[in-house]
Amino acid sequence: MGISRPSGNQALELGRHTSHPVREESALGAKHPTTSGDTGALPAPERDSALSVSESDVRQAVLSFPAGSSGGPDGLRPQHLKDLVLCRESGSDFLAELTLFVNSVLADSCPQDIAPYFFGGRILALSKSSGGIRPIAVRLTLRRLACKCASSFGSKRLVLSFHPRQLGVGVAGGCEEAIHSARRFMENIPSDYVVVKIDFSNAFNSLHKCEMLASIRDSLPGAVSCFCYLPYSQPSILFFGSHIIDSQEGSQQGDLLRNLLFVTGFNLCWIP
Repeated sequence: MGISRPSGNQALELGRHTSHPVREESALGAKHPTTSGDTGALPAPERDSALSVSESDVRQAVLSFPAGSSGGPDGLRPQHLKDLVLCRESGSDFLAELTLFVNSVLADSCPQDIAPYFFGGRILALSKSSGGIRPIAVRLTLRRLACKCASSFGSKRLVLSFHPRQLGVGVAGGCEEAIHSARRFMENIPSDYVVVKIDFSNAFNSLHKCEMLASIRDSLPGAVSCFCYLPYSQPSILFFGSHIIDSQEGSQQGDLLRNLLFVTGFNLCWIP
């Protein structure tokens, strides 16, 4: 197997990787707070209407991974799945079995003893130019694949609920819409109006898990909420070298459902 040379962005990020494991572990732990609420208060999943996807959905999700995407602790990378799906001799058979596996995961059938590892990942600490660290979590490829399918399903059904309160998830061209709208408003802004830009510190890890799961249950009853329950009903394990960090609160970094979960929970703040 050949060793590929890192791309410019990969080399840049590797160059910024910090080299103080004890200090990094402490900083990473501070960015992953303990559960603030009673885990017994988590909303029970609705298992009667689990999400089921087609082979076409899974194939599209596999091929949508960006080139060079990294793998999780098990070493399986998205490119491995791409190569297998596109194999002329056995690609169709593999896709059929992969779809069965994805649907099994979406049906919340992952054993609880395995769940902290399957929904876990590895984490890196990169130095920020402004000081501090930027955690980068890489989850297992198979978990990310299932999340891609669930996120696509959920975003399409919630776009009308999200728009126009938020434009970052499920809204095609949402960022461009926000930029042009803000620019047009600024050009004709009344003298007694102001525009405020707010950046939340550690926002995703600060969202209470119970409220987040309750909001996704109410917004997407059955299908997606069933899949979301198991990864968040107990802490997931993040491997940082020889250290282990528990991800207990908020939406998990590296979870491709993360944006959908955060926006669904945060959306409640805008409802009168």
